[in-house]
Formats: sequence, structure tokens, C-alpha cells
Amino acid sequence: MVALRSRRLEGLLGAALGKVSHAQVTSLKMNAVSESYDLEFKGELYGGNDKAKRDLAGDVAALANTAGGILLLGVAEDDQARAAEVPGVELSDGEVLRIRNIVADMVHPLPTFDVRQIEDPDQPGHGVLMIAVPRSPSAPHGVRINEGLRYPRRNGASIIYATESEVAAAYQDRFARRQTRHDDLIRYEHDLISRLDTSEQTYVVVTLVPDLSGDFTLDTKTLSAFRQDTLNSDLLVIPRGVYVRHVTVGSRRLIAHGGPEPAKATWVACELHQSGAGAFAAIAANRTDLARPGQVDENTTVSRIEDEDLVVDVWSGLRLLARHARDRAAAGGTATVRAAIVPVRPDLPAELRHPRGLAGMGGTLGSHHVTEPPQATSVFDIDDLAEDGPGLIAATSTLAAGLIQHFGYPETPQMTTDGVIRTKYWSAQRYGARVQRWATQANVDMADDTTD
Repeated sequence: MVALRSRRLEGLLGAALGKVSHAQVTSLKMNAVSESYDLEFKGELYGGNDKAKRDLAGDVAALANTAGGILLLGVAEDDQARAAEVPGVELSDGEVLRIRNIVADMVHPLPTFDVRQIEDPDQPGHGVLMIAVPRSPSAPHGVRINEGLRYPRRNGASIIYATESEVAAAYQDRFARRQTRHDDLIRYEHDLISRLDTSEQTYVVVTLVPDLSGDFTLDTKTLSAFRQDTLNSDLLVIPRGVYVRHVTVGSRRLIAHGGPEPAKATWVACELHQSGAGAFAAIAANRTDLARPGQVDENTTVSRIEDEDLVVDVWSGLRLLARHARDRAAAGGTATVRAAIVPVRPDLPAELRHPRGLAGMGGTLGSHHVTEPPQATSVFDIDDLAEDGPGLIAATSTLAAGLIQHFGYPETPQMTTDGVIRTKYWSAQRYGARVQRWATQANVDMADDTTD
């Protein structure tokens, strides 16, 4: 996958950047496409001398500092900066590694970028190298020149360097963007929580905000497709019988949720914003169902959350929200993600439990109740979250651990931060076989070890 998503470039090439073929690159010559603020041609590979390395670093940093874009190595331009020939370059993993190492050494902070080898089917080992660079939320990116940094940016098809005052303003913008993403996380989380029926149920809420926003058209056609995808569906990665019963729209967002009431969400809910941001909630505990013997419903004053349910909720929220961001809103790169458990308060504490009979673990996981909503925040690559695979498992393990640690337990038992599923920590009656089938289909490694 390629982190950069650009409707303009995808329109020029006729495909998503991660799927562009050699013939589609050649079409740039046929259509006399010109270099622009987001597109640059290089007839050859970057050389090995100091100037060539600075040129590579400057070209990548300039795209990251401006609007993002692609460098096509192996496409030559004419004197009007139009694609004129596609002589191609030698392709090798060694050259890809060399490019990555040069950028990592010379550009600070290191921006997100991808290098794709697009082979000419008529010349094996020969073709076009695409360097794809998203607009960076961490801009400005400086290029190390001698003992200092210079900050390039695109000005049309050329590069200029920022002045001292422009660099200062760019740093201020970086901090402002970071605060804005945090504010959006809190606002979108609050919007969804306000719609949840929490009278008997406790939820895991996952909220995602792309570091670089996307967009999509919210109209009748979009709503119809969303309704077809979600209505009467279980949104969890491992289904648990929590179905969507209502689908509608709100202000710049798609809305879906379960339960009998059209205005109040029960069991499961999501709000998916036009920017690619979104919030997802799934039940973690039904306080009446989990009442201990002898207790009646109205006296159930503890949320007894099973760790497997918590993990599946986080897992499902990450995948659903990332697929919305990437596939519907065309947002790429990284996203800031937050998870929380609600409601939790002094008069309604929560405890973490497990249904398995492993020696030494008991029924309660962790050392204590929590009386404030557990929260965890992290940053992940959207593509890793959207695809079934080790990256999604690793992210789930990381974010779930941030919640689990509030209860006094150190890690996510069911998964590792290396993207491996631990089979011993899934109860056979509820999840075990289905989790293993999913892992096999997603090429995710499984281990029969324990956390000890």
C-alpha cells in the first residue's frame, strides 16, 4: 500500500498509486502531462555524490512540506517540463534501501514516504521507481546541509526555501495542528457517547482522526451504499450478535447503531465523518447479565468487563474506522487514535475479568477496580489498521494494553505488539476457533505460549 492518497494524481494515472502499472506511467507521455506542485519527473536514478543525495532529500522534504506528491524516476521531461520519454531505470531492492537510508540520514524529522518499483513487463528488472510522499502533519521537515537545516517547499514545479519567519510560522502550525487533532478526538468521542444508552451497558469507544484529513461526498447515493453495507450487520471482526438496526446521517457524518430506538444507540454504534475521522462504540459489559448470584439488576453497581470482549471491541473499532478513512474518505498516512471505557465513575467502577481457567490467573485480571474512565491514545498507520494482518493485531495489542493497564495488568493477553495472536487466551466456547480461522486467513502468526 502507498500512504499518499491524491485524487488528482490518481485521475492522471488512472489508478490508486499503490496499483499503478507501467503502462499507466507511460500514458503520462502520451498525454503530455506536465510537472506540477505534486509531480516531478527524473530521467535517471539519483547519483551517489553529495549533491545528488541533497537533491533527493530536498525533493522528498519539499513534497512533505507542501501538498505531498510523487517523484517518478525513469520518466524524462522535455524543455517544457512535460513527460517526454520513459527510458526507465534499473530496479533493485538495494536501490530502494539506499533511497530510504539517504532520506533517513538527511531529512529531519523523517517524513512518511513509500518507494514502489513499477516493472516494465517487456524488460524484467527495469522500469520506473515511484517515490510517494504524503503532505506531512509533522512539517516543517529540514534537509541537513553542512551543519544546519534548510526547509524546502514546492512552488509550482520548482523548489524554494523557507525564510526564517516562514520556518517559525510552520512550527507554530505544527503545534496548532496537533492540538486541533486532540480537540477533534475529544469532540467526536463525546458526540458518540452522548448518543449511547448507558443505563445498563458499558462500552469501549474508539475514536480515530487522520493526521491529514480526507473527504467524500455525503449524498443519497453514499447513504444508500452505507445502509446496504451496515444495516442488520454485525460490525465486529469476530461477530458477537450486535447488529445495526438504524442507519441515518447527521451533520457531515454517517451514523449507524443498534437497539430499538432510532435516536438512542444500544449494543453498537458508529459516526463516520466526511473528513475521514470517526468514532465507534461496542458493548463491553451488560451490567444486568454480569450480576453476581443474589444481586438484582438495580443493585448491579460494577461493570464486569471480560478482557476478550474489550480486545475484540478495540480490534473492530480500529479496522472499521481505518477502512472508512482510507476507502471512503481517501485519507492516507497516519492517524491519531483514542480508546476509552464508559461509563466508569466512583459510584459505577469497572473490573477486568476473564472466562478462562488458566492456572494462577483467577477470575479477575489485574489488581483493582477503576473509578475513572480508562483512556489510551496512540498513533498508527491507517493502512496497517485497514488491512487484516499483523499490523492490525499489533496496533490492537498496543491500544488495548493502554486500557488494560489501568486495571493493574501489564499487557494484552490475547495479542502481542509484534502482531502475534496468543491462542491460550481465547476461550474455546466464545472466540477461540473463530479467532484462529481469522488468523489463518489473514496470515497472522499464532503462538501457544503465555504472557509469563
